[in-house]
This record gives sequence, C-alpha cells and structure tokens, in this order.
Amino acid sequence: MHALVYESRADERLTDTELEVILIGSRVRNARRGITGVLLKHGDRIVQYLEGERAAIDRTFQAIAASPLHGDVTVVERADDVDRVFDRWHMGFHGFQAQHSRSAATGEWLDSLALLRELPSNPALDRLVARWDAFTASA
Repeated sequence: MHALVYESRADERLTDTELEVILIGSRVRNARRGITGVLLKHGDRIVQYLEGERAAIDRTFQAIAASPLHGDVTVVERADDVDRVFDRWHMGFHGFQAQHSRSAATGEWLDSLALLRELPSNPALDRLVARWDAFTASA
C-alpha cells in the first residue's frame, strides 16, 4: 500500500461547509478506488493523508492539484509498503470545534490521533501528525 501527504492553501471561496460537502462526495469516489485517509484544516491550510494503491493515489492527487480550490499544492511525503491505518475517512478542523458537525469530525480525528501516535513509524503518517502538532502549536 502507498501513502501520500500533501499540503495546500484553500482558495478563499472554499468555506469549511463547502469543504465538508466536497469530502462527502470524495468519500464515495475514494471508496470505489480503495482510498482512505484524513483531511486536516487550519485556517486556509489543508493537509491530507491518502492511502491506497499507488496508481489510485496518483490519479486522485492529480485531480486535487488541478483543482482551482487548491493553491500551492506540495507533496510533503510519500511512503510505500505501509499498512492501512484509516478504515474510513476522518477530518480534523483545528479551531472550529464550536459547530456541531465540525466538533464531531474533529473529535473522531483526535480519537484516531491518540492511536496513531502508538503505531509503528510510517514516514508519511509521521509527517501528518507533525503537521497537526504544528497547527495546534500555532493556535
């Protein structure tokens, strides 16, 4: 299995609510492709971890990089021969816990985060956790 972590800046037109709606549609497409992961958002910064077969990850990432809703798209880390760590999609919104749906999504992510910190090292996963830690440190 392959993992990819990328970071981008959300276009100013992309609200958090719109991002949640996009993610719902993406979950359906990604389930067909065998892709799972997590999307984290802090301000206009997005960090996403994708896991699945490399060809499927590459096709998905190409679509993301071409989207006008993302700018400054950068691959942070890739890793091969990793185990799947997300059995479904998760989202973490740092600084948006006041709204119920975001609070629930972030709560699920935080529950997962505690478990992720105990897993054997995976370079892509380590970078994802480091990005979340940087988000929380800058708050």
